[in-house]
Amino acid sequence: MDELKRYASYAVLQELNRREFRRKLALFPPELRHFVILSAGIIGAGNAKRVEGTPEAVVKDGEAFAAEILGLLNPGQDEEFRSILETCLIETIKDELRLCCSNCSKFDACIDLENLPVGHLFKERTEGQGSDELKREIALRIDQALQKTPHLETDNANILCRDFSHQYTASAIGSVFNRYADIAAELQHSFGLDYRKIQMEMISLNMEFCAKNKE
Repeated sequence: MDELKRYASYAVLQELNRREFRRKLALFPPELRHFVILSAGIIGAGNAKRVEGTPEAVVKDGEAFAAEILGLLNPGQDEEFRSILETCLIETIKDELRLCCSNCSKFDACIDLENLPVGHLFKERTEGQGSDELKREIALRIDQALQKTPHLETDNANILCRDFSHQYTASAIGSVFNRYADIAAELQHSFGLDYRKIQMEMISLNMEFCAKNKE
């Protein structure tokens, strides 16, 4: 993947993450959403540094954002925060496993990522040129591309689209759960997250995913 195509992919991923974040916010009452913001930032930063090829600037931005929010809220071992952190981690795994267009191996082709003219724009953003006009231009172009994928919000694109093929095969899914197990272990150390609970949830999600892939 050439550099601009890679940056276009990161731009699309950022927009998808933004939409997933809105779904997570809706799970909690307004008075607790500051903890959702913090949880999403921590988990996002954990994922960014573990996904091969993520630009260093993106990793640093994610870590800096999480650190800034953490410094403002300072939740320590707060039980309410820990519960939200655990929920957000599981919901993030579910998002990555959903049977939807964005998780399809043909997603890049459907949005014509090869010719999506946002790679150079997003590269400018990661290099510090984050003007509002630039952000709006990136968002507009990505929104237009995503309109070509009508099953973004479903969990049954395998039924709705005959060409659907999940990005993860049953044999490759282990690497995904290993990544999240690593993040969970780190969060257990930092915030007292219930690693055993997360482990049991991941086993259940793994079995569910493999069962759906056999349908």
